[in-house]
Amino acid sequence: MTRRAITTFAVGATAGAVAAAVLTTGMFGAGPRLVGAAGSFFRVPAVSADELPVFDDCEQLRQWYVERALPLVGPYGLGGGPVMPMALAERSVASPSVAGDSSGTGTNTQEADVDEADVAKTDGSLVVRISGRQLVVTDVTGTPRELSRTTLPGPALQTPELLLRDGMVLVVGDERTSYPFFGDVVRDRTFLPVRPVDTRTHVLSVDLRDPATPRFTGNEAIDGGAISTREYADGTVRVVVTTGYPPLDFVQPNRDRTARQATARNKEIVRAAPVSAWLPGVRSDGGAKRALVDCSDVRHPRQASGFGTISVLTFPFDEPATPATTAVTAAGDLVYSSASRLYVATTTGDRVPTTQVNAFTLDGDRTTYTASGSFRGTVKDRWSLSEYDGRLRVAAQLGGRSNGVLVLDEREGGLVETGRVGGLGRDETIQSVRWFGDLAIVVTFRQTDPLYTVDLSDPDRPRVVGALKIPGFSSYLHPVGGDLVVGIGHDASASGSGLGAQAASFDLRDLADVRRADTYGFGPTTDVSAGWDPRTFTYLPDQRTLVTPVMDWSTNRSRFVALHVGTDGSLSQTASWVTRRYAGVEVRTLPLGGGRIALVGDVVRVVDVP
Repeated sequence: MTRRAITTFAVGATAGAVAAAVLTTGMFGAGPRLVGAAGSFFRVPAVSADELPVFDDCEQLRQWYVERALPLVGPYGLGGGPVMPMALAERSVASPSVAGDSSGTGTNTQEADVDEADVAKTDGSLVVRISGRQLVVTDVTGTPRELSRTTLPGPALQTPELLLRDGMVLVVGDERTSYPFFGDVVRDRTFLPVRPVDTRTHVLSVDLRDPATPRFTGNEAIDGGAISTREYADGTVRVVVTTGYPPLDFVQPNRDRTARQATARNKEIVRAAPVSAWLPGVRSDGGAKRALVDCSDVRHPRQASGFGTISVLTFPFDEPATPATTAVTAAGDLVYSSASRLYVATTTGDRVPTTQVNAFTLDGDRTTYTASGSFRGTVKDRWSLSEYDGRLRVAAQLGGRSNGVLVLDEREGGLVETGRVGGLGRDETIQSVRWFGDLAIVVTFRQTDPLYTVDLSDPDRPRVVGALKIPGFSSYLHPVGGDLVVGIGHDASASGSGLGAQAASFDLRDLADVRRADTYGFGPTTDVSAGWDPRTFTYLPDQRTLVTPVMDWSTNRSRFVALHVGTDGSLSQTASWVTRRYAGVEVRTLPLGGGRIALVGDVVRVVDVP
């Protein structure tokens, strides 16, 4: 059964190369704590999958936010105390660490029928990419020919990415915002307390039917930061936006106001804040702000799930100005999505990390908040999660010194743990995870690279089938058919010292006795970007060839390397192309069909893969 699951996945990989993917964190203790203690000012209806707790009206919703914000208010308001100017840093944006099979637009994705935004896309004839503040369109039917270079309208966007479909483009990115600081001089040194950052997500619509003259047709500015943009097989797009503390006009301590007085005044400001200050709004083409979501469409998890609002916008690809929006009063920073479920998660706490997960059901153009739960611990990234047969599986660091795989089921509005297996990589950290139906492959590392095979055919009783211990580790795993998986990562000595990047192939015919078939080293001072952003990786099943960017720290140069994968797992280099851009930043390898591939860096090149 397990071998059939791998083979089926490999066939799907081939189809995915001409067809159509997504991220999170988490971990478990004694199971989820599904507590209904949400306060006395809202009603808790009888729970069903479509009737999780809602608010009676906007005032009740406003009170929810106020009650949860008041304990967090201090002399500088919400969002932190004083910092020194020299400590300022650019706003951190979560990088969508993603990978899988190439979608119909060339992106290496995690799930079938789920495409994801990226810095470059192709329809086989055009490559559309974002370079700085410009949208660049290149004809790749023959020798690459740049057709247009158009500046994105509006404010500069942080890490903008795009989707491409039927001559239309959507560009999604966060507006660059400066930190709004204020402060007073204390002993000749200026302390600058941080206010909440007023962030907006922009969704730009572009008509690309004449690729020589792209035409921008709309700009939706949404309060909050985008953490996920996905397109599904039917053309539905979902953008997940998260908002935190509202940017209220807080006061601060000064010569005339003590810290205690400032705190008291800031609490008054929170109590008086209208519901519009807490809920995200949207502006179309620079117009007036309107509510993004109705109070009646906001739900809350049964237990506290961080402070903030998660909004899921759902709309047809060509109609981003009219999204259907559902929201949850919870925090979120990582997203994983299958074709039928979307999970938004966040991890809080330092000594005892706890991860909250909110689940949404996807049905055509309908997105419904379904269930929520929490568990102790952390998950490396969204590749550590997988939805299968309606259950969520998680590869997690289980706290202390162990790792494991857990299974969660949706029951009466909660995500309830139904099975787990531990003991994976004691004193080690999870480096990569890959799921094949009812099989999971988990790689951990500290000094050696244990590769574990986990049988999930009985989701209530997952079990470890085998383990292969070798030096080094794989930070990304990719199926190549025939019970073979290729790992991209690093070689290491017996003591764990790094020996440079390498590719390795693994034979999974006997899950109890996995064998490493071959390795290919890229050099002692090299690194591979697929480990932190698998979208830079491409596999061409017809040629049995993978292409990956490789960086060399000794020369500060980068190159694209093509490796052929034999049916016996042998690895051999067939080609190498130098790139002038640092590999890992806006570098992509996009399949064009017929063994041709677009190498996207500072320029676009088209090469034939041997």
